[in-house]
Amino acid sequence: MNRATGFLFFMLMVSFAGADTLTLHDGQVIQGRLTGFSGRKFSFAVNDGATYFGYPLDIKSIVPDSPVRVSMKFSMKQYESVDFIQFDQNTLRLKKNGQILSEPVVFLKSMQGKTKPGRDEEVAPPAEASESSPTPPPIDLEEAPKPREWQRSGKWREIEEDQSVVISRGEVINIDAALKRGLINVVQFHHPRSLTSVREGNYVQALASKKTNRIVLLKVVVQDFNAPILSALSIRGLPQFWIYNAQGKLVRKLTDRFTEGDIDSALKDALRIRSL
Repeated sequence: MNRATGFLFFMLMVSFAGADTLTLHDGQVIQGRLTGFSGRKFSFAVNDGATYFGYPLDIKSIVPDSPVRVSMKFSMKQYESVDFIQFDQNTLRLKKNGQILSEPVVFLKSMQGKTKPGRDEEVAPPAEASESSPTPPPIDLEEAPKPREWQRSGKWREIEEDQSVVISRGEVINIDAALKRGLINVVQFHHPRSLTSVREGNYVQALASKKTNRIVLLKVVVQDFNAPILSALSIRGLPQFWIYNAQGKLVRKLTDRFTEGDIDSALKDALRIRSL
């Protein structure tokens, strides 16, 4: 090996030393630096200067060269400062105060890097957060409390009759065949432990409880991203609401924004198309 070749080999080894490793399910391996999580995607600064954005469903694992100090916001809790150790099997491996924690990625809303323990490098500004109570165990839908009707005043009251129909618990199904003809169909891809999914699902149920609305809520209930139907439909985030008109035509998909206003707007579109 001549001197020039040896120098290039040395520089190559240096560039990969201290790099985080991201492995995709298709076998591709990316070297670089994990920089955060937002918009349901991990961000990863690749060694060649590019930035990779990837959904958790597409990523097999993320292994940092050393634990990364981060702040994390989940649906039901927040960590101001915790060490990110690894991501695999749709689970975040964390360490706090010497204790190893496992958090499902489905509940992750945002992650911001602070510093690597023992390093002065600032990856990103820390998020203001506070740690709250541990994640409760999974809730079986049949054991969940009765849905509550959402009132514009912000109050809730019990709904006497559940207007939703569970059409799948993760298995692949023909959604078109499950639609109720003559009604506005709202297909909700639902995770029972997601507060957003529960709240907005309850709102649609409240609308469906009014017979004059001619709305039916069809639920696809999944416990994690390993559900076959999510892979079959390339769904990378939960919840989602797919709105069909009375003729069975898909009118809108609410995948990132699904406030009451968004749902109302989509339902109006479905009703308008029905009346044409």
